[in-house]
Amino acid sequence: MIACVDFHPINDVADECLKYAVIMAQEDGRWLICRHKERSTWEIPGGHREAGERIEQTAQRELFEETGVTDAELTPVEVYSVTREGGKTSYGMLFLARVNARGALPEYSEMSEVRAVHLLPQELTYPAIQPKLFSRVQYRLNINTNAQERWDVLDEHRQPTGRTHPRGMPLPQGDYHLVVLVLLQNDKGEFLTTRRAPSKGYPNMWEFTGGSALAGDDSLHAALREMREETGIELDPANGQIVASERWSDSFCDVWLFHQNFDPCAVVLQEGETTAAMAVSREQILQMEREGEFVPFTPALRILIEQKLK
Repeated sequence: MIACVDFHPINDVADECLKYAVIMAQEDGRWLICRHKERSTWEIPGGHREAGERIEQTAQRELFEETGVTDAELTPVEVYSVTREGGKTSYGMLFLARVNARGALPEYSEMSEVRAVHLLPQELTYPAIQPKLFSRVQYRLNINTNAQERWDVLDEHRQPTGRTHPRGMPLPQGDYHLVVLVLLQNDKGEFLTTRRAPSKGYPNMWEFTGGSALAGDDSLHAALREMREETGIELDPANGQIVASERWSDSFCDVWLFHQNFDPCAVVLQEGETTAAMAVSREQILQMEREGEFVPFTPALRILIEQKLK
């Protein structure tokens, strides 16, 4: 049984301890997964390190053997560890691959099928491990953008500590920062949604506007700034209110709801952030999320969308 999955800075674990390479391979804004010939479940490409291999060579070999990828830009993301009941811990390197070319599976491949997906399916070979690796890559992609930004550090009670933290660096345990999610609804009951850029986590998926508060931001000013920067829309503060809040592993998230008319055709898309905008109904959002086209809901957002925003 798996006790826990943890993540570690690359230089904190000795190279000889790395026994596995797992590769999140992105092709045209989707992630490649594969299915073993002897199983019905799906897997993220990866496998054991062979004698004499550098861990990067393991990643290149496994990626080709399990997906047919012949050309990709490989980047190490983080070291991960899996601790099983009884205390035995094993380590591997998690990679991000930007796929440039992919051919057929080699004849000797153990895999029978490769699929490109936005989200992992429910039927996974390692359900206690793979979703955490998948989520970690999305998280790292998101916080590595705009790495020059700084966040105000909050304590577990959401009180300011007086410290700031650079975006892109993991927050120490017990430290938090503020995140806002902004729902903009017009008089027809439609919501503004935007499609994420292919270089971001959850690439090419639809979402509500949102992001991290910068140092000096309060929740309202963070919401106003995120909407302005990502869409060009100026919100009237009098039109908004916080409708949900929740605490995540390293952040507090406020969900704002603004009632204000908007024209999706007039949205100013931000390069590297958004690629499209549209107005959709609550029912359409629920359908998009069910079909894997919308960024997965957080618990508070799910309750809000399913039960409160009728």
